[in-house]
Amino acid sequence: MITPANAENQLEHALLQGRWTLFERLPAERHLAEELGISRATLRTALSTLVGKGILETRRSKGTFVRALPCNPNAASLGDSLRAMRIVMTPLLAAASGSYAPSVMLKLERHLPSIGMALHSGDMRLLAQHHLRFFSILLQAISNDCLAQAGAATLPDACALSRLLQECSQSRLEEIFKHLARTLHGLRHADSQACASSVSAYVSCLLQCLGEEE
Repeated sequence: MITPANAENQLEHALLQGRWTLFERLPAERHLAEELGISRATLRTALSTLVGKGILETRRSKGTFVRALPCNPNAASLGDSLRAMRIVMTPLLAAASGSYAPSVMLKLERHLPSIGMALHSGDMRLLAQHHLRFFSILLQAISNDCLAQAGAATLPDACALSRLLQECSQSRLEEIFKHLARTLHGLRHADSQACASSVSAYVSCLLQCLGEEE
């Protein structure tokens, strides 16, 4: 008999294998349960667990979406991911500055305090998830799906990012937070140069914590 834990592992494995990508909506419960060969009750329990982990997100009347990917032991090194993020995300968000709807800016403005609270509470796991959520919100709002997926592919592994943030000093964590706030400011005022500079500085701070940049 397949337990909810087995179903959860099946779903995580499918995500890591690329069955569904970031921001993609999962099939309807009936179809997904048939695909996995499990009951809908077992599936609902597994989905609820993954929502609690921050991997999936349920949107009322819209379905269940991929919010983040599970920790992948075979993922690229954190340093490589961060350098890729700087190369891809910096010009991508700079080019998109000024094109975001007010509702997206409002969502980010409401999300920023959550990052600050996680920082000051010392919950690095939650802080890492909030950092990734910040960029995910921006990527979700990009109309070009290919560009959005290219940016999403550079986001670092949440577990690796969490471990890195634990090693950062409080002053460095606050500096990283300021770069996110400045990124939002640049986007809000359609200042592509400020946006690019802030995203690049954000990544540089993380690489400095990693000891891979002066």
